[in-house]
Amino acid sequence: MATRLFLVVLAVCALSLPTSASDCTEKKFKSGTVCVCDLTKCDEIPNIDLSSGQAATFTTANSGARLHRDIVYATNSDPLTSLHLTIDSSKTYQTIQGFGSTFSDASGANLRSLPDKLADTVIRQYFSESGLNLQFGRVPIASNDFSSRVYTYNDVADDYSMTHFSLQREDYQWKIPYMQMAQKYNHNLKFFGVPWSAPGWLKTTNSTSGYGSLLGSSQGTYHKAYVTYLLKFFEEYQKNGIEFWAMSTQNEPTSGGDKKTKAQSMLFTAETQRDFIKLDLGPALRTSSAAKAVKVLIMDDNRGNLPKWADTVLKDSETASYVAGIGLHSYQDSESDKHLQQTHDNHPKYFIFGTEASEGYKSKDSVDYGSWDRAEDYVEDILDDLNNWVAGWTERNLILDAQGGPSWVSDFADAPIIAFPALAQFYKQPMFYAIAHFSHFIKPGAVRIDHSLNLPNLDIQKSAFLNPDGSKVVIILNKNVLAPYSVSVKDSQRSSDHYQVHMGPRSIVTLYIQN
Repeated sequence: MATRLFLVVLAVCALSLPTSASDCTEKKFKSGTVCVCDLTKCDEIPNIDLSSGQAATFTTANSGARLHRDIVYATNSDPLTSLHLTIDSSKTYQTIQGFGSTFSDASGANLRSLPDKLADTVIRQYFSESGLNLQFGRVPIASNDFSSRVYTYNDVADDYSMTHFSLQREDYQWKIPYMQMAQKYNHNLKFFGVPWSAPGWLKTTNSTSGYGSLLGSSQGTYHKAYVTYLLKFFEEYQKNGIEFWAMSTQNEPTSGGDKKTKAQSMLFTAETQRDFIKLDLGPALRTSSAAKAVKVLIMDDNRGNLPKWADTVLKDSETASYVAGIGLHSYQDSESDKHLQQTHDNHPKYFIFGTEASEGYKSKDSVDYGSWDRAEDYVEDILDDLNNWVAGWTERNLILDAQGGPSWVSDFADAPIIAFPALAQFYKQPMFYAIAHFSHFIKPGAVRIDHSLNLPNLDIQKSAFLNPDGSKVVIILNKNVLAPYSVSVKDSQRSSDHYQVHMGPRSIVTLYIQN
């Protein structure tokens, strides 16, 4: 039985016949447009409802469109453009695991500030198949910079057996309830835990916040106590019905060596992380009833540390036996792509996973309402990662307040959704729709496929994927602020038919083609 072929193209604006329009309630700001959601209305991604031979585009643009749906048709006539994009599913690359966001304390606090119905709407917008269809949830282990206070699960010094370990109100009020709510919309949701710091009494500085490293040495009292602390976290969450897919060894381990660091942090070098996994964490996970299936992600830092970090950790075969993947942050994406390519070449059995990305963290305006620049940054970031062997991508927060917090250390940032509890509303930023153009259409288990543009064009960025059901996804970004482009999209594995796609200035589109 022949496989039904679907073609999804994320491009810009298509030559098409309009069949539906976005139901976004627009609110305009200096930087652009947001979509306002309240207790009575929130825009949804239009359904894909096509008969044989039809196709649909979903357009998001700086001019205001938000996943606007149109009908388009294939043609075998001569292309009306000199730009030809060819996709080839016979050449495949990495498997895409999916996209995610973070159940930070700040996200939970903002969800709790909204009416229950509206908080449920936020979670549905992120995790349902009709929304972003996120597949991963990152969970801070205790507090981080997006908490309202510094806390750990055991501040009783010298309690090496962790007798006094206990989850905090943040877990019970701001994390677990919304993790469970997300599971209602995605039964296959995968959680990964990330520690920012051990309790201060286990660190060289005697402080949870700021720089410092774990006291002692591998297999020593302090290391064993910290491993017990981590295992207790998984045990307590399991009691609340939460199982974990993976854990990072440490969030941004290089920050723990910077004396200017104010937020919770802890230093690991590649060498100390290697030994910690080999001698302490790895063996303990294997014998844990609650965490024996938890995968280990190394590094969890910026790409400039690669491939050296991965080389150092994974060249030790015993350490490597405990490791599943390499965590990656997005804050050095201006660094050469060779960091990722070399890492994959050296360690092809280990997936690279984007564990944190955010916008506004270095800006005077942490929250920039309607910013297309930030949406475009996300598209570029995701495209760059996916084109260079990265298997997933994760946002730093689900939802923040108007200041970009709360954050006890004033490390404010932007988010795809901003809460306005006094109005019983939230705003969906252009960043939300930028993520949707990937996460809603690229399914877990998809593979990146070969793609090529016949002429070089610095305004256009692209990628292509084959979904498990045979659908295909091609992402194209036009960065030009004034110039439109037209692109002829052709599948080398199909007939001579192509789709003529018109790309408007600064926009993104999903073209979904059903044969």
